[in-house]
Amino acid sequence: MAEPTPTPAPASPTPAAEPDGLVIRCQCNAVRLRTSTLRPIGIAHCHCTNCRLQSGSAFGTSVYFPPAKGFYPLEPSLIAEGGPVGYFSHGTDSGNTMYCYFCRACGSRLIHAVILADGTLRQTVSVKGGAIEDPDGVLDWASAKHIFVRSAVIPLSPSWETYETTIANGPTKK
Repeated sequence: MAEPTPTPAPASPTPAAEPDGLVIRCQCNAVRLRTSTLRPIGIAHCHCTNCRLQSGSAFGTSVYFPPAKGFYPLEPSLIAEGGPVGYFSHGTDSGNTMYCYFCRACGSRLIHAVILADGTLRQTVSVKGGAIEDPDGVLDWASAKHIFVRSAVIPLSPSWETYETTIANGPTKK
């Protein structure tokens, strides 16, 4: 099977992004994007080793949005040579491929997108939580689920909704 392109088309036609989506930006402001919708599908604090390394913290925060034209797949000019957005990819434990997008100027991680083993785009795109401007407090950070807690390096509150690995595998037994 051929390698997927860095911004593959989703399995079904992609709707257009809402014009009032939240602003995504890097630290140096060289990259400014908008989420596909104002409200996310969900929020997770991921404790896996990769998220800890990319965030430089005890966990990485991801805010999930559906892909949509004008949001993801990214416009080709953004990732073209000389464009402001760089990317790399790596395999995941589940056999998928994750594409990680970042600002070429300041290095801020911005978006993760997963290509499933069958070559289709996962129907959620992960925006790094710290890259989202939310002046109106739309995001409910307290409702975030904690995933990959098997790798957690901080104490976990019994009041948090936790998952050993992914949400698809069910909550942690208490």
